[in-house]
Amino acid sequence: MIRALLVIVACTAIASADPEADADAAFRAAGALAAKSDPAAITAFEALGEARPITRWTDDAWAEAARLSENARDYARARRDYRQVVALGTDPRLVARAKGALARIEELGGERWDAVRATHERLASVINGGDDPHDALQALADLVRANPQYPRANLARLTIAMGWEAEGESTSALAWYREGAESAAAEPGQHVRLEYVRALVRAGELDDAERALAALDPALVDQGGARQAAETLATAHRRRAIRYAIAIVIVLLVAGGVIVARREAGGWPAVGKIFARPSTEAWFLAPLAILLALVALPGNPLVARAVRWIGVAGVGTAWLSGALLEAARTRGPLRARRMIVHVVLVIGVVGAAAYLVVDGIGLLGLLEETWRGGPALE
Repeated sequence: MIRALLVIVACTAIASADPEADADAAFRAAGALAAKSDPAAITAFEALGEARPITRWTDDAWAEAARLSENARDYARARRDYRQVVALGTDPRLVARAKGALARIEELGGERWDAVRATHERLASVINGGDDPHDALQALADLVRANPQYPRANLARLTIAMGWEAEGESTSALAWYREGAESAAAEPGQHVRLEYVRALVRAGELDDAERALAALDPALVDQGGARQAAETLATAHRRRAIRYAIAIVIVLLVAGGVIVARREAGGWPAVGKIFARPSTEAWFLAPLAILLALVALPGNPLVARAVRWIGVAGVGTAWLSGALLEAARTRGPLRARRMIVHVVLVIGVVGAAAYLVVDGIGLLGLLEETWRGGPALE
């Protein structure tokens, strides 16, 4: 009787056991951990993958563990988990994706470079994250110097170059762009060397950009990229000519204003006294310019520089404008026509000065490139 009861209990336990249901619950539990970015999710998926008997969730569990490991930059673990998918997978598409992921990981350096690659990607995230990147830029530079054979060293060089460029450090940026270009002389497509050409254009080094463009290997270069770089360079030449013309016009207007002020004030000593005292307009505008410069300081360095110099130009124009008006008043009340002409010229000078600043520091070209290609930076 007892034996019969034991047999019945055993059969009932076996009948109630459902490996697929248990695996489904375990997969959902691991997914909940992953949704909360809990590192334990990888271990949970791997435990499900190792559990026996094999269920329909086994290969999916290994695939999720591999994906999370790769996202966590644990490439040795990701490689092992992807291999489990290939070995145990029953879904041809899942197995094909796993093989592709394995190939991608191997292309990016293989096991020898796992640690270097993880550090590279972590530092790149910091550089592109919006916080102060200086320490990360220096650390990534040290990593490249210590591992010159690293397969992704040129990508790291471009990240450093773009990081310094975003900080307004043109000299440091160009040095890294140049190093990347020299290391990629035989690169199919010549994309790194084309990026160096574009960086030279943004920095206003147009003669160097001409030489770098001419040095591209015609047998390797991406022809579409080369044409675009040539067009960008031609546009930069036109803009430089426009800046020169605007600067000459501003100088002539200022000189003409000073000459008119001398005539109206009655001589150079009188003009000197008028110009020596900041005008009311300048006193009013200076605090606003300083405030805007301070507000812009923590943000993008190029924008901060543009705001600073536009403020300087605005205060200088206000000073000059007030002095010219004071000199004109020495000869009596100002006529409406004279005031209208004066206001129009002042607005034109301020606008021209703002254009000179924005285009001169390369911000206008950078905005155009961002508009065309998007702001993404790896």
